[in-house]
Amino acid sequence: MVAIDLLSTFVDRFYNLLQIWHFLTRYHFIKKCFLQKNISIMKTIKLFLLSACFFCVVPLMEAQSVEVPSEIMSALNNGDASQLSNFLNSNVELVIENKNDVYRKAQATEIITDFFRKNRVSGFQLLHKGNKDAASFVIGTLKTSSGSFRLYVLTRKNEIQQLRIEPSND
Repeated sequence: MVAIDLLSTFVDRFYNLLQIWHFLTRYHFIKKCFLQKNISIMKTIKLFLLSACFFCVVPLMEAQSVEVPSEIMSALNNGDASQLSNFLNSNVELVIENKNDVYRKAQATEIITDFFRKNRVSGFQLLHKGNKDAASFVIGTLKTSSGSFRLYVLTRKNEIQQLRIEPSND
């Protein structure tokens, strides 16, 4: 699905470049340059088109690499708050038990550690993952000694921006 979206975006940008090229070639001075083989202007036009292609392709390549790091998934599976804290942003939105606020990294680490201490983790089952722009997310079920919890993690630049651990309806 992501590959289709990326391909569609690339095709749209390439089509826009073709439209720009068509627009530029309509002007007489550019047609004259082609007929007279004016090398310097031709090089400038080629450089412009190559630059435009570069600026269209580079964002597509960056968008492909956005994903929640496997270390975060491992920390969730093991209930390891210290490993998870390595990926926390300086301010994190937490929704855990009766706590629902934006916390500093140190406070968030304490809350997560306390949760994992009260609820021994026996596993994490990934249900869904995705990304958009520079953000990525995972949704899953956290299995603990006191029951199952619905878990949602939102990351940007490999840092956790939001962590939600809520009782599961299952």
